Amino acid sequence: MVLYQRGDIEAFNCLYDKYKSLVYGYLYKRVNNRTDVDEIFQDVFLRLHKSRSRYKSEFPFKPWLFAVQRNSLIDYFRKKRKEYNDVPLDSLEMYSSALQFEDKHSIDGLLPKDAGLNKNQRQAIVLRYGEDFSFEEIARMLETSSSNARQLVSRALKRLRKFTKLEDMI
Repeated sequence: MVLYQRGDIEAFNCLYDKYKSLVYGYLYKRVNNRTDVDEIFQDVFLRLHKSRSRYKSEFPFKPWLFAVQRNSLIDYFRKKRKEYNDVPLDSLEMYSSALQFEDKHSIDGLLPKDAGLNKNQRQAIVLRYGEDFSFEEIARMLETSSSNARQLVSRALKRLRKFTKLEDMI
């Protein structure tokens, strides 16, 4: 990404080749309409291009790309919600997952900051319960093994349970 920030187009091609299937699969799992997925997919890489100057090299690229992708999805569902505002409620049933999308992603805001979760544990919880990722998908996102992804989620849940019990005692 740093090379792309400096104007190296081949660096963008490498990023695109490396992440295109991950991004497309993530989008398709949530939208399940090839035309809309293609549109959102294009938007993700357009946003990546437009915001490349804001990328900071001290942070990992993959979570940054994931945030760009998530923002594109949120905008897509906001747009869909506006389109269906004047539609009778019974016809919205097939779009219920789209209408609930933003609430689904607010799990990070619900996690207590002082619960003692490290960055990977917090991200694993958000991916597992906010994004409904499998452990294999979490492992790919966090660049770890599937068993380690399970362990991250397990330890994070254990810390959250302990934190909740402490809060109840106070």
